[in-house]
Amino acid sequence: MNPYLEPHGFLGTGASLLADVTLLAYVFLIIPAMIAGFIFARRKMHRPHHKWTMTTITLINWILIAFLMLVAYRFDVAPSIGAQPDNTRYLLPTIHAVFGLTAQLLATFLVIRMFTEDSQVRRAKVRGETSMSKYWFKHAKPFMRLTLTLWLITAMLGVVSYLIRYDVLPTYTLSGKIAAPVFTPEVAAPVSTPEVGAPVETAEVTEPIATAELLAPVETSEVTEPISTPEVSVPVATEENQPTETSTRRASATRTPTRTSTATRTVRAPVETEEVTPVVTPELDG
Repeated sequence: MNPYLEPHGFLGTGASLLADVTLLAYVFLIIPAMIAGFIFARRKMHRPHHKWTMTTITLINWILIAFLMLVAYRFDVAPSIGAQPDNTRYLLPTIHAVFGLTAQLLATFLVIRMFTEDSQVRRAKVRGETSMSKYWFKHAKPFMRLTLTLWLITAMLGVVSYLIRYDVLPTYTLSGKIAAPVFTPEVAAPVSTPEVGAPVETAEVTEPIATAELLAPVETSEVTEPISTPEVSVPVATEENQPTETSTRRASATRTPTRTSTATRTVRAPVETEEVTPVVTPELDG
């Protein structure tokens, strides 16, 4: 995994996490530390306040230069600065590198000089010397101020370069025109996949589904024709089963008080027996 590209940052600019952390570190830590070191020097607090403040800033800057800034410059700026030298996207990081390296070299020289002075003074005290003025760097103040100025300029150029690189600010050329968008793998190149970039077309989606079952209603004889059976709708009547008037009266007389439903009387025919029809026999005379 390339730390310059991944993982992604949290500022929403498309930069990597390392780039976002570096930007915030410069704005909220390194630049305030530079100003604090200057205040320590003005108040004659050279040892240990100014010494260790400047040493810490110098070491952190070298780490960032080696693991982030040099990688970013070789990754994008160095291959394009020759073709577009007036593009601020490539011109500002180049100026930033020139000022930054100059400031770092001066700061490194001053830090080494401070540690050397302390070592010489310590050995001189061991030898019993009383005059230490010959060991001090008497012209350090102009170099200190120049280093601080170059550091602050470098930090501001770094912030502006970040904003231009990740399209927070527009990219201009020296003629004042807005430069065309520049291709970079981590910003300008959209990640396109078949699932996202192109619509998926299938026969099921693009062609309407037409079947006989959907276009025509389903007709069956069981639904459209009413169901009729002779047992339910019409009672069967024959000559043998036709009740006579007498049998009807006697059946009504013997009917139980239980009330039956109309459907039951319709379905069940009265039962006719031989006892219902009266038998007439001739009377014998005398």
